[in-house]
Amino acid sequence: MQKRASVSNLTPLEKITLTAVMTALSIVLCRYLGYSPSNTMFRVEIGFLPVALVGILAGPLYSTVCYGLADLLGSLITTGMNPLILLCKMAAGLVLGLFLYRRRPSIWLILTTLFVLGAGVDVFLMSAVFKIMGYAPSYSAALYTRTINALVNYPIRVVSLYLVCRFGLPALERAMKRGARRPAPTPGGTFKEYANSFQAVSRLGLERITDLLLRLGNPEKALHCLHIAGTNGKGSVAVYLASILQKAGYSVGLYTSPNLVRVNERIRVDGEPIADADLDRLMIKVGGAAGDTEIALHETPSQFEIWTALAFLYFKEKAVDYVVLETGLGGEFDATNVIPSNVAAILTKIDLDHVDYLGNTVEKIARTKSKIVKAACESGFVISSPQSPDAERAIRERAEEVGVTPVFVEPPEPGAFDRIYERFTYRGIDLAPSLGGTHQIENACVACETALRLGIAPDVIAAGIAAARHPGRLELLSDDPVILYDGGHNPNGITALNASLDRYFPGREMTVIFACMRDKDIAPSLRLLAEPGRDFLFTTVRNNPRALPALDLAAKAATLGIQGETAETLSDAIGKAKEKGKMILICGSLYLYADLPNDLCAI
Repeated sequence: MQKRASVSNLTPLEKITLTAVMTALSIVLCRYLGYSPSNTMFRVEIGFLPVALVGILAGPLYSTVCYGLADLLGSLITTGMNPLILLCKMAAGLVLGLFLYRRRPSIWLILTTLFVLGAGVDVFLMSAVFKIMGYAPSYSAALYTRTINALVNYPIRVVSLYLVCRFGLPALERAMKRGARRPAPTPGGTFKEYANSFQAVSRLGLERITDLLLRLGNPEKALHCLHIAGTNGKGSVAVYLASILQKAGYSVGLYTSPNLVRVNERIRVDGEPIADADLDRLMIKVGGAAGDTEIALHETPSQFEIWTALAFLYFKEKAVDYVVLETGLGGEFDATNVIPSNVAAILTKIDLDHVDYLGNTVEKIARTKSKIVKAACESGFVISSPQSPDAERAIRERAEEVGVTPVFVEPPEPGAFDRIYERFTYRGIDLAPSLGGTHQIENACVACETALRLGIAPDVIAAGIAAARHPGRLELLSDDPVILYDGGHNPNGITALNASLDRYFPGREMTVIFACMRDKDIAPSLRLLAEPGRDFLFTTVRNNPRALPALDLAAKAATLGIQGETAETLSDAIGKAKEKGKMILICGSLYLYADLPNDLCAI
């Protein structure tokens, strides 16, 4: 099926320029290179080809004008203008534009378009014109002659348009790319601004990232990736694994999202975020390739695809031994799933997540996320958190399909803890996670199991688990007063948060500072948070176009029977919360972390 692209490449001025050039070319092909025997209604010519290119790149309005001008100017130069034939040519231009605009024409689309053009315009409309103008004794005679003419022209047109679309169109796009609306490959320019902006998912698929990486030399093929997907816990498992591998003496690339304060956090080598100089240098390289991808596919790579490509380039440059790779959205069509193979696939807890894109049941979502499990797997394992029966079934079926062994971790029950940090034993290894929360038992065990399958020594695993850092995930910002930050923003995350609060602060009254994005369904999370002894302060994530304003958030909460005050900024909210004299919980969005006062922010 032909798909319309999500963007147009040309500005109005560029479309006008293209139309002018193609009008001139159409006149030459039709008037000077066409063939018509004397005193007949037959004519073989390919003056439609430039018009078709205008239709593809600029649209039906411009292709209509192009064919009309070509006929008007051409006839004035040669045979004299015929207004009825002029209208027929404009109709032909309209057909070409309507059928071909912003499409990469397949042979079937070409056959269909030229059939409609030949039958509708060249036969029926032109036959009527020929009868009216006295070029044929009757309409039936004109119809007969024009049908024969169309049958002769049809295969010529099909072959010529196919060859032009196959070879000429890419060449024309490359020639025009300097003038096309493409991301500017300069530090601080429009491309970098685009790469740092939020974009909704326009269309799931790996075509854009595949094309982009091809133009960059396929750096992903040189990497050994531990690929992680799931609903909650991906980031924690990723930092545990990266820390373990570093303790084992390996050079490790870590790719996670979203960032909390600076985009550099997404791409790290041996714990260090990518430097601004490297980021700007590689952004230029990716910007050039992204512009070519935009022209070739009529779609601009998304923000996440840009960062993924840049990360792969950086990790290849650094010649890292392993890449710990966290998916962004789903699994099957996530940009990270462009990798042809992996060392191991890892699946954290799967729950309802991005249902508009991934499916409306846990089983459907699990099937999508489990597509990171590949036959080309160096270890031969997929490691998974404990899952619901539906999710486990989907993972087992995928593992069987590609021939890898599924391993479902069985974490121990919570035992001892220190403040908000769990202390437990897994597979004979004493573990002391550096990240807070009861859910870290499961996350640490998944990382531990993966490391054991890679042959890493138990003492190294324990040291790596203890050394990992992951701000914003049940982080203890202050002891006096107690201030906790948690990035939980969906029911699964809030349920885990509540379990931790019940364990570490049983019965403790607290003030909840909450902010979120406007595209989130906040009702389930707010209901889970609204336990006795908790009052609310609503605020707004700053400098984020997706943020839900505090007043709107408070109004939504009120419809759920949850009353709360509002504060313009997080700093204001913390000040108001301190006045209440209770412990403080900040949650609802990871993006809120960037608004923390400097004395509380760990980054």
